[in-house]
Amino acid sequence: MSPKPTSPEVPTDRISDGIDFRNVLGILSRRRSWVIGIPAVLCGIVVAYLLVAHPSYTGTAQVFVDPRDQYTPKDDPLQNSVPGDGLLLVESQLKIITSNEVLNRVIEQLKLQDDPEFNGERITIGRLVKSVIGLGRTEDRALVTLRNLRKNVATKRIDRSFVIDILASADTAPRAAALANAVATSYLEEQAGANSAFQRRTSEAISAQLGKLRQEVKRGEEAVAAFKAANNLVGSRSRMVTEQQLDEVNTQLTNAKTRLADAQARVRLIETIEHGDAGLEALPEAIQSAAIVQLRSRLADVSREEAQLAQIDGPNHPALQAARAQVRDAQAAIQRELKNIARSVRNTEASERTNVQNLQANFDALKKQSETNDKAMVPLRELERKAESSRIVYESFLAKAKTAEERQGIDTTNIRLISRATTPESKSWPPTLIMLAAALFAGITIGIAAALARDAFDRPGLEPDPEAVPDAPALAPADVVASAPAPRPAVVQSKVGRLAALGEELLAAPKGTTIVLVQVQRGAWLDDVALQLARTVIANRLDVMLVDADLARHSTTSRLGFDKAPGLRDVMNGAADVHHVVRLHKPTAMRVVPVGLSALAARDPRARQALSAALQQLRVFDRVIVDGGEMGGSASEFGLYYMADEVVFLSQGAGGKSEDAAILVELLRHRQVKARVVIVEPDVSVAA
Repeated sequence: MSPKPTSPEVPTDRISDGIDFRNVLGILSRRRSWVIGIPAVLCGIVVAYLLVAHPSYTGTAQVFVDPRDQYTPKDDPLQNSVPGDGLLLVESQLKIITSNEVLNRVIEQLKLQDDPEFNGERITIGRLVKSVIGLGRTEDRALVTLRNLRKNVATKRIDRSFVIDILASADTAPRAAALANAVATSYLEEQAGANSAFQRRTSEAISAQLGKLRQEVKRGEEAVAAFKAANNLVGSRSRMVTEQQLDEVNTQLTNAKTRLADAQARVRLIETIEHGDAGLEALPEAIQSAAIVQLRSRLADVSREEAQLAQIDGPNHPALQAARAQVRDAQAAIQRELKNIARSVRNTEASERTNVQNLQANFDALKKQSETNDKAMVPLRELERKAESSRIVYESFLAKAKTAEERQGIDTTNIRLISRATTPESKSWPPTLIMLAAALFAGITIGIAAALARDAFDRPGLEPDPEAVPDAPALAPADVVASAPAPRPAVVQSKVGRLAALGEELLAAPKGTTIVLVQVQRGAWLDDVALQLARTVIANRLDVMLVDADLARHSTTSRLGFDKAPGLRDVMNGAADVHHVVRLHKPTAMRVVPVGLSALAARDPRARQALSAALQQLRVFDRVIVDGGEMGGSASEFGLYYMADEVVFLSQGAGGKSEDAAILVELLRHRQVKARVVIVEPDVSVAA
């Protein structure tokens, strides 16, 4: 017998039941009936279930819940705002959609109580088994229908939005879409009815208070009137009659005193003239008197006639004597008129003095009456204030009652259906491929484990000699190498699609442009997009700043070797300035802001302000590229999307989370933020 060929050194470790890992393939080959049979049995069970199971289709309708109510002309816009971000309101609407009121509307609208799919009268295997063993019981059909409908209806809020998905399942695709639309319509009708009922209850509650308020206003006004009558207070609400009379008498007294002073001055002038050498002709009244002027004119004529006669006739001529008598008569008439004027001035002075005395007495009486009224006005004003406040409250409630009554037919809730359910193209249950794949994987796993366990029980505790086993020749080293599985070909991934166009647009953008890259879902080729764009900018001789804002994974920082360097977290935490954390990646001449080391609190307003200030300072570079990580990451909590010139969502393809990204793009555009979705697909090829 030739010596046994030797083989390269191999490990001698064995598992606890004596199985050598070198013989696993041989064991599985010998026990292939277990490895193949168990997966086949499980797949057969799954196929049988798929054949007897009722298929289920899911329709989806979408409603938008705006936390702010619709604005009405008499509303204050600030009163319609909702504190916080309104998420609690949206979460509450999720429960309202699946409430009994909404679902009962759907049952009545679609007549589901007569539908065997929902009323519990459909014959199923489980129902037959319960009937056989005596566990079946009779239940109210309405309760069964409501319970089954609630099982088939689900709601969920789309992340970072106020949009709610209403999911409804049924046996057929058209029925699922109709059920989802019916739930959405019933929900909107229920909200409109609840709003109308609220306005009606408000109107009734306010109207119930109007009678009481009306009586309070009446009692207040009656108390004011009674107090005025008891205290002889006459006048308007703002001023009493006594006060008006006092003002008028005061004005008259002032004017009378002025006239008295003027009359007294003229009397003193007359007395001065009478005691002096001057005549009364110097009085202003004499100068302005028409009678004096006429008498003086007559005296002048007579004096002129006397002078003429004195030149012609003798001194004793009768005509001259008559002329002289006329002169004397004119002079006497002038003196009599002057005395009359002086007497009139004195009479005027006496009359004004009497008038002043009378007005002063009247003023003093009214003053005392006003003082008495002022004391009575203190409680009167208190009564008027109470009556006025009751009147204001009554008028306010009256206006509110009228407004609430008019709003009963107006729906102020800002909830609308934005997407009706369409007929689903594929069933949602049972998932055929998933169940078959799971059965196959589980069957193979169980089969391998069962084969190894069975072989372990059948084998002795020690490894037998290879020569004692027929048809089991030893393998030479060359055979071992030859039988080893061939290495898997390397996979080269290249980014295609719209990435090149994105780079060209970035190069054409103005200086300081900031772009945020957000991954819709994780992908190895998506992690490399930020670096590729940065290299493109550097290749065109432009300065670029690459900011790693992926606070969750920070793959860019790890790839560039800056894991232990301070960075964006430290800037947002206030521990460092953005210019102090910038790092130079020498192989690429790229300026980088790593993710940093500090811990951050969620939604910290100071961190948000620091992030905005840092990005503003970095705009001195030609281009700023921000790696925002995966959609829904922590960076978006600090308002990163609203600080950039453009937000680009990187997706592997249509469907899935790309629909969420599209909704988020619409919301950002609504907020005047430029955003879009770019599909970056990998091009897989085998390297030689």
